[in-house]
Amino acid sequence: MKIFLAFILGVFSFASVEAGYVLRQGKLVNAHVVATLSAQEHYSIALEAYRNKNWQELIHQSNIVIENFEDSPFYQEAIFYLGAGYFYTQEYDLSNAELSSYLKKQSSLQHFREAIELKFQIAEHFREGGKKHLMGWKAMPKWMPAQEEAMKLYEEVISALPTDDLAVRSLYGRGALLLMEEEFENAIEAYQTLIRKFPRHAITPDAYVQIEKVYLTQCQVKFKDSDFLELAEINLQKFQEDFPNDEKILVAQKMYSEMLELYAQNFYEIGQFFERTKKPQAAVIYYAKIIKNYPTTKSAEISKKRLSVLRPREDNAPVQNVSNQDSIDLPSFSESHKEEPAFEKHS
Repeated sequence: MKIFLAFILGVFSFASVEAGYVLRQGKLVNAHVVATLSAQEHYSIALEAYRNKNWQELIHQSNIVIENFEDSPFYQEAIFYLGAGYFYTQEYDLSNAELSSYLKKQSSLQHFREAIELKFQIAEHFREGGKKHLMGWKAMPKWMPAQEEAMKLYEEVISALPTDDLAVRSLYGRGALLLMEEEFENAIEAYQTLIRKFPRHAITPDAYVQIEKVYLTQCQVKFKDSDFLELAEINLQKFQEDFPNDEKILVAQKMYSEMLELYAQNFYEIGQFFERTKKPQAAVIYYAKIIKNYPTTKSAEISKKRLSVLRPREDNAPVQNVSNQDSIDLPSFSESHKEEPAFEKHS
């Protein structure tokens, strides 16, 4: 704690020495932002810096207008340009603060959409792992995670421009962020909202793919509830109906196939357990279940080989009355795992 406080004091001491102050109208003013020209002249220099992508000069001149000419007609737009300058110098949390201040006026804003678009870009940066300054101070290092700010920014963009392309992309980004945080139901809701509100948008096929990814991820990190598989199948069917020629259907189909493999592998491991514990008839039921319900999987191929060993005379007999909903009078999966068996794996 002492080291941290010493660091903060050092930062402030350094900033004070670097900045320097002068006395103006009875107040200490940062010498760096003292006006030497009229409001219009400083604002014109800021505009020129913006056009020339001279971001540091843009920040400097905007700060001068803001600090010295609060009553001028250039004041509000100077706040936007300060936010833009911070954005293009990758000071994203500082940029967001200035853009929020700019948007508070809510009327006669020349750069309303540009400000919202910059906020969207900041949200994307934060979602992808960008950090913000400690305590929001420029002099402090960028160590703080900013996913929560990304979520707020996406919601702000959606609220400000609900029918705009930025709203579509924000819904998509919001879903991706929720999936990253394993908020699966909310992620699906975000993607489904996108599909419902923008059914023909170019990004909508990606939303279908992401929903499939959510169901696949749930199967990988949670218990393999059969509802996930059924919902994934419904999503895939709707995707194929809405975008029959979209190449991304193949991506969604691959994810669905991965889910089938996971479920089949789950039953195969149970069958293997019953074989090792000398309960071949129980193993037969599970292998038959795999062949009937997951016929295209690798586990189905291996299950056929196991059945040919366990019931060779019935090798070609059809499997009857076996489905996901069948009631099997056998120990449950959790019970069968009490001895923590090392299941035989297959590739």
